[in-house]
Formats: sequence, structure tokens, C-alpha cells
Amino acid sequence: MTDWLVQQQALLSVTLIVLMVLEHIGTPKLGARLAYVLWLAVPLTLLAGNLPLPDMPAVSGTFSRYVVGVTPQASVTQLNLFGTIWGLGAVSVLSFVAVHYVRLARAVGVSQGDHRATYYCKAISSPLLFGFVQPKILLPENFSTQYSPRQQQLIIEHERVHARRFDRLWNFLALCVATLFWFNPLVWLALRSFRINQELACDQQVLATKPDADKLLYAKALVQCAEHSSAPVGFYPTFGEKSTMLKRLNLIKRPGVTNKAVAFASLLILGTVTASAALANLPTQHIDAAKINKAAPVKRVSPVYPDGALTRNQEGSVVLQFDITESGHTDNIHIVKSHPAGVFDSSAEEALSQWQYKPRIQGGQPQRQSGLLVQLDFKLGPDDEEKDTQSKLEKISVYSQ
Repeated sequence: MTDWLVQQQALLSVTLIVLMVLEHIGTPKLGARLAYVLWLAVPLTLLAGNLPLPDMPAVSGTFSRYVVGVTPQASVTQLNLFGTIWGLGAVSVLSFVAVHYVRLARAVGVSQGDHRATYYCKAISSPLLFGFVQPKILLPENFSTQYSPRQQQLIIEHERVHARRFDRLWNFLALCVATLFWFNPLVWLALRSFRINQELACDQQVLATKPDADKLLYAKALVQCAEHSSAPVGFYPTFGEKSTMLKRLNLIKRPGVTNKAVAFASLLILGTVTASAALANLPTQHIDAAKINKAAPVKRVSPVYPDGALTRNQEGSVVLQFDITESGHTDNIHIVKSHPAGVFDSSAEEALSQWQYKPRIQGGQPQRQSGLLVQLDFKLGPDDEEKDTQSKLEKISVYSQ
């Protein structure tokens, strides 16, 4: 899991940087709606870089063989420090969101009778859309006295536009990306840019056919809301976010008109990044064996000699076939041959599942290898011939069918 997270960072970071630049300087020329739609490039890039591919054949070496003694070397559990830190960070993000969600849910009050699906909430200072399945528009308790009737209608229309466009689902997807890649600071900067584009696109849709008088009332409502707003509530965008205020007011004053050349260039850049993610994931058809970084074991765990075999003074061997993943872990392990049948199988499989290899690198990308073989010989004690050759047997290399 942690290897996969690290592998995603290069193209993900490039995509986020391009989108943030477009939000910062390109929104007036792209138009708020198109700038918001371009954020689809994030999930598309992640999807393109993780399309399922057929396994690549492994490159032959020699048959892998390993001698298991009665007293195997102690297995040292390696603590994946990055994985532990990542897990704690992801849990912290989800806990933060869950606490604020529960707090808001408990603070929802009575329905606001003048408007459908609107509720007063004592825990907020700015209107917001709350919930995923059946979203509710939450209003601060002073909503009816703070804004004029027309301003109230415009604000509620703003939240309903969020609902009609399923922005809550896009926000959920953004939360998933932020939780997975919380350690990348670009993700949090991009989340802010994404929210800005979301609010600008919503404003543009609300005001598209409104007269200048309504636009002025809407702008005043934004300012009033920002003056009374506290810090944002968790991951829920609020109507009066202070961080987006100037950009929203400027867009109301000077609505952007889409520049076709800028739009085409933006689509071309993001399309190139997404295509690069897909192409980087494709295997190379012609492989030069001399240039391939062959797999080499970096961690071996000795199997436990079964108690029953010890009691019966029994020896044997197990031949296993397995794959090596892009991260160097073993996968698709199964028994090819064992003698005696079934005696040492479980112990051999359990040990091999914990082995790790240095991945084969081709074209700068780690490659999956399949169809590798290893033989584990269970010996109660080396005979005279084996005493001279045991050190050679422990030097493991890889063989492919």
C-alpha cells in the first residue's frame, strides 16, 4: 500500500500544480464552470496510472533453493515506519471529519418554513449544504434577520445549485484523495483551489440570468456573510468563506468569458499528463534481458519446522511457484510439488509470503514478475556432502518457467 502511495506522487503532483495555476491565473479566461470541470483530471490521472495490466514474464537465472534447519534463524519483524505514520494521519483526517459531521448533525434544529429542505443550525454562522444522501440546507439562526428576503432567496438558490450539481459527491471524492495523500502538501493547497473553483462556478450559474440589481444584492450578501462567519466547519464549504471572497466579488463585477485558445491549451496540457500516466503503466513489448535489473531477495524468513515432522524425525522438500509484485512482495503463491505431500506445505507458504525482493526495474518503472520457482528443503541436519555445500545452497537466485 505504501509503495503504491509513493508511486502516485509524481504525476499526481504535476496534475495538481497545473490545476492550481489555472485556478489562480486562468479562471477569468477559462470561465468558472470550465475551470471547475477540469478538476476531473485528478481522478482520471489516478485511474489511468492504475489500469490493470497483464503480468510480465520473469527473466531466467538459476533454480532458487533454500535449506530449512531445525532451528531456523529468528524472523525479525520490520516495522514499516512510513506505513504506520500514513495510517495515523489518515485516521486523524477521518476522525476530524467524523467529529464535525456528528457535531453538525446534532445541532440541526427545526425546519425553516419559508423554504423547502432548509433547517436552522446553531453550530454555524454561514449557510451550507450538509449531508450526502439527502442533503439539507443549513442556515444560521439569525438568517431571517441578517438578510433581505431577496438575498435569502439568492443564498438558498446558491446552495440548491450545489445540490443539483452533486457537489457533495465531488467533495466526498476530494476528501478521499486528501485522506489517501494527506502527506503531500500540494493536496491541501489543491483542495483549497478546488473549493474556490467550486464556489465561483456556483456563483456564475446562480447569476447567469440575474439583473444587475440582484448581482449587487448577492455581492452584499457575500460581504455580510463573511463579516459574521467564523472558521470553516470541517470539509464543508460555506457560503461566506472569507478566503474566496475577493475572487468571488471580482467575478461578479467582471464575469469571465471563455477564451478558446486558453481552454484548448489547458485541455491539451491536462490530457498529456493523463495520457502519460496511462503510457507509463504500459509494459514494454521488447525486453533486453541484459539491461533488466533482475529480482534479488532483500528479506528472507525461515519456515518453522513442523512439530509433527520433528516428532517423526521426518525430512522433506516443497517446491513453490510465486510472483513478485512491483513493490517487491511475493504474491500468487501455490505449491507445485511437495514431499511428503502436505507435511511442510503450510510452513513453506507462510514463510514465502513474508519474503521481499528488490523489484525488477525497466524503463525507470518497477515491473511485476510471474512464474518464479523456489525449493525449500527441510533438513534435520546436514550430511557430510551437504556440510560442504550448504553455504552455496543459501545463495538464492531466481528461475522462471
